[in-house]
Amino acid sequence: MKEGVIFTRRASGLVRELSWFDVFIFVVAGPAASGVMFYSVSTAADFPGASLPLAFLIGLLIFLPVMLLVSITSATMPRSGGLYIVISRVLGPTMGYLCSWLLFIGYGISSGVLGYLVVGLIGSGFSTAALSSGVGWLANAGRLMQTSSGQLIGGIIWVSLFWYIAYKGIRKVKNIMRIAFFIPLVGTVIAVLWFFLSGGIESISTAFNQTWGAGAFELIQQKAVELGWKVQKFSWSSTISSLIVVIWAYASITIINYAGGEIKTPKTTMIKGFMLGTSFVGLFYVIIVVSVYKAFGNFIGCYDFLFDNHPGILKEIMGNVVKPSIPFYFMSITKNIWFGLIVAVSISLWFANSILPGFLANSRLAFALAMDKSFPKSLAKVNRKTGSPTNAVHLNAAFCFIGVLIMLLSVNVILSILTLTTFFIFWPYGLSAMLLPYHKPEIYDRSPVKWEIFKIPVMSILGAFTFIIGWFFIYLSIRNFSPVIMLTLIGVMLIGIIIYLVQQNKNKNDGVDVSQIYSQIPPE
Repeated sequence: MKEGVIFTRRASGLVRELSWFDVFIFVVAGPAASGVMFYSVSTAADFPGASLPLAFLIGLLIFLPVMLLVSITSATMPRSGGLYIVISRVLGPTMGYLCSWLLFIGYGISSGVLGYLVVGLIGSGFSTAALSSGVGWLANAGRLMQTSSGQLIGGIIWVSLFWYIAYKGIRKVKNIMRIAFFIPLVGTVIAVLWFFLSGGIESISTAFNQTWGAGAFELIQQKAVELGWKVQKFSWSSTISSLIVVIWAYASITIINYAGGEIKTPKTTMIKGFMLGTSFVGLFYVIIVVSVYKAFGNFIGCYDFLFDNHPGILKEIMGNVVKPSIPFYFMSITKNIWFGLIVAVSISLWFANSILPGFLANSRLAFALAMDKSFPKSLAKVNRKTGSPTNAVHLNAAFCFIGVLIMLLSVNVILSILTLTTFFIFWPYGLSAMLLPYHKPEIYDRSPVKWEIFKIPVMSILGAFTFIIGWFFIYLSIRNFSPVIMLTLIGVMLIGIIIYLVQQNKNKNDGVDVSQIYSQIPPE
């Protein structure tokens, strides 16, 4: 090792390409998928009496201070690795690594899961259009895309596409996202306006019956009541319980901070992009949920109740069983099947849009670990032409393909594990931010925000809040853990620990003073 070189590289080799608007796009695109588009209307029977719009508003109030903290620490230490850099510099390399290993697994596999799911979701749109129009090839295409083999092939294609884009570098990623972001956004805005301008429950029922058959709307409500569904009064308890859906909807909102080393003028860009993006996401969620519940009212609970408990009844009434979702409800009240299909497919592309941010974040997280010599140094290799950490991109792609295969094998434990792996990092991050002004004053001095309340740094106050919220996230994640899920998670952790110990032993044999690495932030 050359004198004075304690990191894997003297400079990161990454290129600062992203503006505040790109940060905004990634903040919105990262989480905007299943939490609101599907679970907001597919869990109504699970939380009777809950106000989903209020729950999503509470979610915004929870995440605004968390994201303010993320924006401040990202501006203070604008390097690739995001929350890992904060944790490892305050709580130490081992805690930083373990949190990041879990996150790397979660983000990588999640991207593959999304690639698999988006194919089935598009297929369900085709099937809905076929049932409404009687067009044979739509039915065949929809049926194929909803088979395991169809979703496997489609998932591999989606992952391969974004793998290629990520490999081509940050400039290509930025340009693709600037275009792809607006496709599902426009589709969602159309659906929201359609719901708001639908003309009341009588117009909704008429339009629904035109799509699914005479009397279908009324018969679904009647059967649900006969079989035990009851309209509940507002319940705070159910609203708080429904936050598990809301929290999942915000799961990847911090994702772009892991690419902090590629953001222009980070001291201003981070705060502007993160806060505008978070506010937009939260308000967008609330508006979406308000619009669909305003249009369909208690019918959503009735349909969800039958879908969960009596799918055969739905099949008798409608001719098929369609999973409740925002695209489903939109297609059910549009007279033009092709228009409805185009909008529904565009909304489903939120899932695909979440894959590319995952590629960007996870490859930069692996890059940061390699820079700190906790991962093999080959993962810190950067293509000079594209500015992309190529080996880190390839490693993430491997985990994405594992995510696709896991869905093929129907391993249900993966969902609980993914929730914990993506949220575990928040409590140590909150603790690190709370202690940073006192334990690392030389780093805190770099912060663009040094506000104080009663002489206590705002960073510490926000850190304490995030620390507490982090444990709430863990509670939501593990409440349904089974012994199989726990054993699987232990296995994942053991693999990570072995990799870490092997790498630290190599550092020791090479004469690397690890303490020097974690006493300062990585080079730009």
